[in-house]
Amino acid sequence: MEKLAKMDAVSIAIASIGRPSLADTLRSLAKVTTSQAAAVSVVVADDSPDGAATRLVESLDLDGLPVTCLAVASGNISTARNALLDAVAGDWIVFVDDDEWVEPDWLERLFVCQREYAADVVIGPVHPAYPDDAPEWLVRANLLHHDWGHRGKRLMTGRGGNTLARMDLIRGLGLRFDPALGVTGGEDTAFFAQAASNGAVIVVCDDAMAHEHVPPERLKPSYILRRAVRSGQSYAIARRADNPGFAWRGLFALDAAAKCAAAAFLALVFMPFDRAAHFRMRHKLALNYGKLRAVFGLPLAELYRRAD
Repeated sequence: MEKLAKMDAVSIAIASIGRPSLADTLRSLAKVTTSQAAAVSVVVADDSPDGAATRLVESLDLDGLPVTCLAVASGNISTARNALLDAVAGDWIVFVDDDEWVEPDWLERLFVCQREYAADVVIGPVHPAYPDDAPEWLVRANLLHHDWGHRGKRLMTGRGGNTLARMDLIRGLGLRFDPALGVTGGEDTAFFAQAASNGAVIVVCDDAMAHEHVPPERLKPSYILRRAVRSGQSYAIARRADNPGFAWRGLFALDAAAKCAAAAFLALVFMPFDRAAHFRMRHKLALNYGKLRAVFGLPLAELYRRAD
């Protein structure tokens, strides 16, 4: 099967509850350039209860960018993302969150990386834009940025923001976002882990830049640590699906427990003199605690809410 992108038809897919940041997302997409002829359009799954995302889209002048709005109103991000999958008829889908904005050469760089590695899925970086009054130590810790590794690194999972994927792969595997994870989070981790376990080539891209707004509520250490627990747990659940044996589970738990102990020790070491390093260690502790929660089958905490 030919895997080299021709950019014949590209759908940029956004699940939104109508947050004001969606306006910045769409304005940035209207400025995206490509060096090839391509049919680029946007599909917005309006998951607000009152059509807020659709009203926001209709209020914008987007310089001819085609935008289609889907009424979903489910309160479940998996349901919204599945509606996007159903609406895309073309060759490629690019997931973008409604609190992100992209650079003008963003789409072209995703496809350059896709061609370079003959990839099925390409994961680009998302850089947090912290408010001016964010604590200096928290910005320095920068734990809202996920570093996926070097360019071309092969991944066994992915995420639902700044991500390019082949639609024929998704259709061929019958991939869907799990509605049971649509209010807890982790639905994108499970989705792309399933793709990888079925042979999909998922790689890291280092230069297709997206940025995201960081609202005040996401600056709270409690939120950052809760998200870390959820991320570790989601990752472990995805790994466990491909490794159901007790031996693997025991070794995985021992590794996570050892990392918990090391992170707790280093957190104590850094606490008196480096708050950023101290919090980074607490974050690693939370990630590995989440892995242990998965091993013991504990439930995921809710992360997505209508008020977020």
